[in-house]
Amino acid sequence: MSVIDLPSECAVALKEWATVLQAMAQGEQLVLIRKGGLIEPGSGFELRSSVFVFYPTFEHQAVNYLRTPYRKYFDEAMRDRAPEGNVRVAFAGRAVSSVQSAQPGVVERLSGFHIYNEAFVSQRLKWQPAQPLSVIVIRAYRLAAPSLLPVRSRYAGCTSWVDLDSPVSLDGAQPVLDEATFHARLHALSPLLP
Repeated sequence: MSVIDLPSECAVALKEWATVLQAMAQGEQLVLIRKGGLIEPGSGFELRSSVFVFYPTFEHQAVNYLRTPYRKYFDEAMRDRAPEGNVRVAFAGRAVSSVQSAQPGVVERLSGFHIYNEAFVSQRLKWQPAQPLSVIVIRAYRLAAPSLLPVRSRYAGCTSWVDLDSPVSLDGAQPVLDEATFHARLHALSPLLP
């Protein structure tokens, strides 16, 4: 691994709302809050890889699930959408930590580190209520050159992870937040985790 903790390439992709990726690109979102997709194997979300590229999705994302100051990212994501039949992979992530929680207040406590509103939180908690939330702290990286990949039918569906046909280069990827800023935000975040 390089000094920025990434391998030279990666063929494992984590699906995430394109809107959330816009927020991550600005350093606004440091955590992902997951329960897993409808066809997720096993019992909910599992962190399959600590390093991955982000596969931007447009299904299920809704502007009414975002706090007002962050709704601009929805429009940005729609403007930056890849041409039909393609997906633009522009970011990578490294999971810094991952915890599970059944505490209803955990998402509200972490509000300074994500863009979701109460409607999203309520919806997440009600879906499969016996299943805990996974809270994943992410270090986001901007790829040196985005990759435009053809969408494959096997990439579709409500699942979190995708094995890409070919790896995406991570050479030259740069952290979205510089070291000092990221560690200051991480220091503020850590006591709020369950």
